Amino acid sequence: MYSLCSTASKRIAVELRYLCPVLPTSEKIIRYAVSLALAGLTVFLGYFVKRSDFVPFIAAYGAFFGLYVWLVFFRKNKSETEMRWFVGLGIALRVLLLFSVPNLSDDFYRFLWDGYLTAAGFHPFAHPPIYFIENQVFPQGITPELFGKLNSPNYFTVYPPVCQAVFAAAAWTGGGVFVMKLFLLACEVGTIRLLYGSTFRKFQTFGKLSPSLLYALNPLVILEIVGNCHFEGAMIFFLIAGLRALEQNKEGRAAIFWALATASKLLPLMFLPIVWRWLGWRKGLIFNAVFAGVCLFLFAPLLPVVPNILSSLDLYFQKFQFNASFYYLFRAVGFWRKGYDTGEALGPMLGLATVVGIFFIACKYKPHRFSKPMRFGLADYLLLALMLQLSLSATVHPWYVTVPFALSLLTKWRFPIVWTGLVALSYSHYAGGFFQENYWLIALEYGVLWLFIFWETRQNRES
Repeated sequence: MYSLCSTASKRIAVELRYLCPVLPTSEKIIRYAVSLALAGLTVFLGYFVKRSDFVPFIAAYGAFFGLYVWLVFFRKNKSETEMRWFVGLGIALRVLLLFSVPNLSDDFYRFLWDGYLTAAGFHPFAHPPIYFIENQVFPQGITPELFGKLNSPNYFTVYPPVCQAVFAAAAWTGGGVFVMKLFLLACEVGTIRLLYGSTFRKFQTFGKLSPSLLYALNPLVILEIVGNCHFEGAMIFFLIAGLRALEQNKEGRAAIFWALATASKLLPLMFLPIVWRWLGWRKGLIFNAVFAGVCLFLFAPLLPVVPNILSSLDLYFQKFQFNASFYYLFRAVGFWRKGYDTGEALGPMLGLATVVGIFFIACKYKPHRFSKPMRFGLADYLLLALMLQLSLSATVHPWYVTVPFALSLLTKWRFPIVWTGLVALSYSHYAGGFFQENYWLIALEYGVLWLFIFWETRQNRES
């Protein structure tokens, strides 16, 4: 009888082992708890917080960024399985935001406006929005209600062909912002995949962390690209794809991706002198020839309206001011010496200084090709040029910081990661519904950032 009972109990134990789930370990509990917390914070920030609610926003964003830093830098015993889990979580958090209406930026209203115009057969660059209101011209989708939500109704649009194509697709399909977000989600997944690719593993300068994990879980990237529908996400994808092609010595393919990045945002244009210097005269000439040919094809519909685009870009350099660093210092000096805002002259001057500085970077240094170990490569020079441009710019919106952050993942520099946390302070501009910058918080943002840059530069020199 005893042996029969013993045999039966063993059989029951075996059956229960298969029928009952194994209790999760403490590591799994932490993983699930962090995942749920990040999902909750994403939903809260993407669906419920208004940009005028600065205190709830900065509290939730601070919690998100704190969890991100702890997870990627301080959590021990990170396995390959866990990193894949959290990379997948980063994609899932973006999917959560597909159905949200952008709540921290109103740029998407202009995206819809341009898309409706293209779908109705109007050139989106031909007239500023005020033209349609003054002349009572209302194509399908163009309404006074939509006009009232635009943040720049008197200016010509400045969004390049790739953006306009997505805007038009959103209008033609009737999917609106959802279609734009689907496109950006695809770009984000592509970027994460490129950063996870084996050929980029030489760039993993953060211990056991992969660049894909750092990018996938960064709250600024999640909220500003898919969440708030900013097309820096498309530019980053094409730019990283171009860098990967350069790493593989495929200059023609790299030039095509570079042209697509430029057709998403014009920013990669300023990198051309550095890339040419990097490649050398012959390969650089091939790269730029292919780049010019593809750009000519992509930008052909815009050639008749180039003056309109240039007029808006000129206004951008002269009129717009937001979250600037050195620009505000120079402007303060101008107030002190002249007694008025010198922005109209200061903006173009600093823009010219940026161009001169980039040519200096290209001519002064001749970096070695992608090498092992990577000490100071092409991505470093692009990051240096971009930091020069952002430091002298009059306008630094939070989503602009996603670009130096993405480039930094191909280097050993960590200061852009710090900046993705600090730049959230700039949303104090909208606190309480008032459009007034808090210069103390801006000083805190850039003060901490430049202290970290100074410290990191010393650390890198000593290493």
